[in-house]
Amino acid sequence: MGTIMDLKASRIFLLFLLIFLKDDHGASTSSFVGECTIGVFSGRVTSDGRPILWKNRDVTNAVQKFCFFRPQVMGGETTLAFVANAYSNDTTRVYMGLNAAGFGVMNSNTYNLNDDMNNGIDDGAIMQMALQSCRRLSDFEKILDVTSVAGRKDCWNFGAIDAFGDGAIYECSNRSYVKYDVNDSLMEGDGLVLRATFSFSGGDSLDGFARYKRAQYLVKKRLGEEPIDAGFVLQTLARDLANPLADPYPLPYDGSQNGRPAGFILARNVTINRDISRSVIVIRGVTPGEDPALATIYAMIGPAVLSVAFPMWVGSECVPPMLHDGSEVAMYAEVMRRRPVLYSLQGDDDYLNSRYLVGKHGVGLYTFTLPLENGMLSSVEDYLSDWRHEPPGREVFANVQNALAETIFAGYRQIPLRFDGEMAQEGDEGATIANFPNPFNNSTTISLSGFGGNESVALSIYNITGQKIRDFESPAGSARIVTWDGRDGFGNAVASGVYFASAVGKSRSLTTKMILMK
Repeated sequence: MGTIMDLKASRIFLLFLLIFLKDDHGASTSSFVGECTIGVFSGRVTSDGRPILWKNRDVTNAVQKFCFFRPQVMGGETTLAFVANAYSNDTTRVYMGLNAAGFGVMNSNTYNLNDDMNNGIDDGAIMQMALQSCRRLSDFEKILDVTSVAGRKDCWNFGAIDAFGDGAIYECSNRSYVKYDVNDSLMEGDGLVLRATFSFSGGDSLDGFARYKRAQYLVKKRLGEEPIDAGFVLQTLARDLANPLADPYPLPYDGSQNGRPAGFILARNVTINRDISRSVIVIRGVTPGEDPALATIYAMIGPAVLSVAFPMWVGSECVPPMLHDGSEVAMYAEVMRRRPVLYSLQGDDDYLNSRYLVGKHGVGLYTFTLPLENGMLSSVEDYLSDWRHEPPGREVFANVQNALAETIFAGYRQIPLRFDGEMAQEGDEGATIANFPNPFNNSTTISLSGFGGNESVALSIYNITGQKIRDFESPAGSARIVTWDGRDGFGNAVASGVYFASAVGKSRSLTTKMILMK
């Protein structure tokens, strides 16, 4: 059976090779420099023994989308279905994705292998071939062997995982490649391999080395405390803003960089989340013997710091419309509305305002996006736990995927564009508002201090959309305490999520974020 599958895969990708070498599909050669950061994690370092594949895709020249590609009959053989990232205006090539066999692939440019060809095969074509034909890493290596003879147009680091416990990064020049096995402790691997835009098998110029070292630091620090999981990759690695000038964490960041206002961070070239970051993929694979249909894609469109991850499964045979439909993809457009607010220095797009993400009192975009994303991750875990006992069919995959996507998209669209109104009030340094416990389950105690003893204070509870759900009478005295039992003004229990307690006095107003977890 293995020989038959190898022959099938060989015929398919050889046919592709002839097509792509013969016809460049109208793709234009662009002058931008890609700056992707990538990683492969084996089950040895993850929390559940399943591999993870990660890519921050950094490009300048197109709207991003995710697409479902149906099987096709080519050369008498049927290709595999897959979900992949592509440009909105050109889906003939793909740049990261997962197929129905549980094989995932992505890449980054590499600039120190010092090769360049005018007529070789390109990376988007190679990855499309791989997703349509590969089940194992050995299948992908056959594609690399053939394209090494034919010649690859440029140089790339490809990362891949399969459903058999294997993972690697391949440093590929025009006509050769070096494999870095994620499970080979004698090489770099020992459970993980990371790359930016350089290759260790190349020359001395290590473009993106600061991003690579930062990713290594974050991963090693995490492994000193607990294993890697998808949430860590999405929320720590993909969104990281540290640069050689400063480590701004934990936010809010009060420092100043190169004479810019406090809180602004240099985010060009040197940060993992860059000024040209446009999409992210985190593929959570399966253990050997597990149904590959359960391999899960977590996808972000737009810069990670501004976006939210959506879950997808190849078995759904679709992609949520807000990640795919039209030339101006809906989620991409929503996320990019926020970019001018994040990069708010007139004519100085190298610096982003980290206080837009987390402000002085802990309120900012992350106040809304991270709970939304965490809720999604928790829901996916619940579904996967059930599905491992009885894998679902296409309809269940599609219904769950699309329902989660609609919830995420609706929640994201309700987030305020700016946070310089009532929820971002600086307040009076002598007055405070806090609640304990936080997060809470049944009830939480909200305490106010610093208001005048005879000052009337209006205390209200708001949900994540800004809707007022409860008012309290003004607490009396200098130490003011109110207990909220998680109910609205009609006595109905509210849903789990993020809420805000807002205290408004005669001359000051304060807000605190509360998380209800049932």
